[in-house]
Amino acid sequence: MPIYTIGDTMRKASIQHIHLRKAIEEIREMGDKEISDELFERFISELKHSCLITAGDVKGDTINMMTAKTNHGDFGMLFTDMDEFTKAFPDYEVEAHENVFAEYIDLLTRSELKGYVINLKSEGILIPRDMLELFETFPESVYDGTDSYTSEELKILKDSIKNIELERFIENPENIGKYEELFDMISSSTILTLMLSPDDLTEYVEDGVISMAKTGPLAFLYIDEVGGNYAAVFTSEDKIANVTTPFNRYCQIVNLSQMTNFILNDDMDGIIINPNSDNILLTRDTLLEYSPYLEVTCNDPKLNSAILHMFPMEV
Repeated sequence: MPIYTIGDTMRKASIQHIHLRKAIEEIREMGDKEISDELFERFISELKHSCLITAGDVKGDTINMMTAKTNHGDFGMLFTDMDEFTKAFPDYEVEAHENVFAEYIDLLTRSELKGYVINLKSEGILIPRDMLELFETFPESVYDGTDSYTSEELKILKDSIKNIELERFIENPENIGKYEELFDMISSSTILTLMLSPDDLTEYVEDGVISMAKTGPLAFLYIDEVGGNYAAVFTSEDKIANVTTPFNRYCQIVNLSQMTNFILNDDMDGIIINPNSDNILLTRDTLLEYSPYLEVTCNDPKLNSAILHMFPMEV
């Protein structure tokens, strides 16, 4: 049974797609000029990680989408946010539903639509059917926890963290920008993130582990606002101790590929490794560029259960 989907983290009211809209605006500003490969690839990557809103319903085999009629045929309507949706449907005469972009591409292969129009009343950018070949692969969005680590195994893994080689690598300024080498090292390491709660969660601790499979989320992810919203990961609990917070601390083991997809899908700005000490920034553009490499090197299915487990911290 899938334990987590990107769509589960998204809510229509919070969807903004700031980075996607920035790419769209840059494309529009080019006018008749040729779009650079870098800009076009960024636009496509942002689309792949988007969770756009549709007018109507697209769920499984159920399809009921509002379309815009053009001289070239019918285009399905997609929106980056609810403000754009209400420009087209101010009276909410149809329902708004959000879906990962992979579902829209799947629908396109099964329908007579000629493509999609994004933000009909604003940018009105078209994604024609002949662009389908650009979307042959998508980031993983469903993580199956069937064969992943148990609570006990995750606790043992957390207690045995020794990322000496990784820490030496990131402390060496000569390694700045060597992302493939960095991700290769992370793939053979165990890294953590910091979860915070205003409440003391001691009552949920069993054998040193808090399992959220039944309780649901009990804490929120620590975000470092260093020129944007960056999710923080750490190479040790000692590195986490450098973070000052009034909240109760809990650590969690990270599947970096999984976290990257969540970050990109939630429109965040990137990842920071060991904030307040090493401060290694992995910007959104870097994560977009290397997300396929991360899925190959750092996507350990055994860690899919890690998102449902936290560990109390003494620091």
